[in-house]
Amino acid sequence: MKLSEYIIDNHLGTIESNCSFKEMTTIGCGGKIQYLYTPNSIQSLQKVFQFIVQNEIKYFLIGNGSNVLASEKLFDGVVIQLKKLPYDYSVKDGILQCSAFYPTIKLAYDLAKQELGDLSFLGGIPGLLGGAIYNNSGAYKDDIQHHLIDVSYIDGNGKIQTIQNKECAFGYRKSIFHYIDGIIIQARFKIENKKPIALLNRRTMERKLSQPLECKSMGSIFKNNPLIPAWKVVDALGMRGFQVNDAAVSAKHANFIINLGNAKSEEILDLIELIKKRAKLEFGVQLVCEITIL
Repeated sequence: MKLSEYIIDNHLGTIESNCSFKEMTTIGCGGKIQYLYTPNSIQSLQKVFQFIVQNEIKYFLIGNGSNVLASEKLFDGVVIQLKKLPYDYSVKDGILQCSAFYPTIKLAYDLAKQELGDLSFLGGIPGLLGGAIYNNSGAYKDDIQHHLIDVSYIDGNGKIQTIQNKECAFGYRKSIFHYIDGIIIQARFKIENKKPIALLNRRTMERKLSQPLECKSMGSIFKNNPLIPAWKVVDALGMRGFQVNDAAVSAKHANFIINLGNAKSEEILDLIELIKKRAKLEFGVQLVCEITIL
C-alpha cells in the first residue's frame, strides 16, 4: 500500500503533493516536496511514522521551518509538518509539562504572564519547543539541557518512549535525536516562580535592534567558537553586508544570512561556504553551521 492511500483510507490527516520548502521555511527558498503530511492527532502521527520507518520512506520533520535550508531540487520523500498539531502546557509542583508543538517565543511569554520564568531564554529562539529540544537550543547563556527533566517521543515502531535528561546526549546544539528515528511530542521541565516579563520585553527590544527580524532568515548560521563568537569572525572577514545576488550577510548581525527577495538555496549555500573557507584560510577558524541543510 502507498503512503497516500494508507493516510487517506485510515483518516490519519492530510497528504499533499503541490507544496515547496519556499512556502514552509522562514528563509523563503527551497524546492518542491513530493509529499507533505499533516497529522490530525498524535495517534495518527504514531501510525504514519511507523509506516514511514518500516517501509524505509525518506522523510523530514518540519516545525516552523526557522533553521532549514533546503535544496531547490525535488525532495523525493515525505515532509511531516508538525506545527498544526494542538499544543498546551500545565504546571504542578514546580514541574512544567508541555507539548513539543508549542511555539517557543509564545511559550516564554505565556509562562511569564503566570510569573514562571526559568524558560524565559526561549523568548530569543524561533520555532517550536520540539525543535529547541532537538538542537539543545539556547540564548542568553542558557539552554534546554539545564532545565529539562525528561522528553517523550514517538519511535520508529510508532510507540511513545520517555527518556531522562541524561539519556538525551545533549551537546552544543545537538542531542540524541540527531541520530535516531524519533518525533518529540512532549517534555517536562523544572520551573520556578519568577517575574521575567520586563526582562523578556527588554530582550525583545534588543533583538529587534540587533537582529534582522524584519527579513527572511534562518536565525544564526554558525555555532559560536569557544574562543570567539561567530559574528566576530564574519565581521573580521569584512563580509557584513556581502551579497551573492539576493543572498546577503545581514548588515545588522553578521551571523545572519538574509533573503533580499528571490535568493536561491544554492546562492545562500555558496555564501555560507565562502565564509567558511575564508575563516579557515585567513584565521584558522573552523566555522560549523547550526542550521539544517537538506
